[in-house]
Amino acid sequence: MTMSFLWIFSAEGQVFRSGTEAGGFAGFSYYQGDINPRKLLYNPGLSLGALVKHNFTQHHCLRLNVFFGQLTGSDMDATNEYQRIRAQSFNASVLDCHLGYEFNFMPYVINRWKKANTPYIFAAVGYSLVLSSTTDMAENHVTIPFGVGYKYRFNDKAALGFEWGMRKTFTDKLDGILNPGPDGSYSKLHNNDWYSFVGIFVTFKIFEKGFDCPGMKEETKRK
Repeated sequence: MTMSFLWIFSAEGQVFRSGTEAGGFAGFSYYQGDINPRKLLYNPGLSLGALVKHNFTQHHCLRLNVFFGQLTGSDMDATNEYQRIRAQSFNASVLDCHLGYEFNFMPYVINRWKKANTPYIFAAVGYSLVLSSTTDMAENHVTIPFGVGYKYRFNDKAALGFEWGMRKTFTDKLDGILNPGPDGSYSKLHNNDWYSFVGIFVTFKIFEKGFDCPGMKEETKRK
């Protein structure tokens, strides 16, 4: 019965393979908030990072990321008169760290050619350190990262990918502008300060563990 169960899950005799990948990220980061409420890819700054991904099934992945990003905004970039009169601006550098979950839409195994690429989505819990800022109000803060990506494994050890991830922040002080609610209080949950990371990454397999069907091994030996 055990052999039949294993064979159902993999006609090739491979039931489950897990693997860990590590690599680097390069791209750009940008800010959305009170100064830039709608524009995507606004004033992009340099972004670099490191990431580790552990594929514990073909569709489910645990990820750990540490990204550095530069954020900037200026009211003088706006077309409306109110912002140009306000003339608020800021520049900041952040170290964004998060631990989260990644879901692969297609089966992804890092050592088999026929399962070499997949789009994915991710969600995480993070914490961001403000390394420098032109506003004294900026503070370290909790984030909720989420986004989409695509990864392509071009050989049995390395993969190349693209990712666009947003960060919902729990601070309203990143850009130095506070917006009180209807009752005059300030909420860390309902605020306008967001930022994003967009770029490419390369990962390399660190180690791998597989569980194979014993019956398939015997069949391979006889061949």
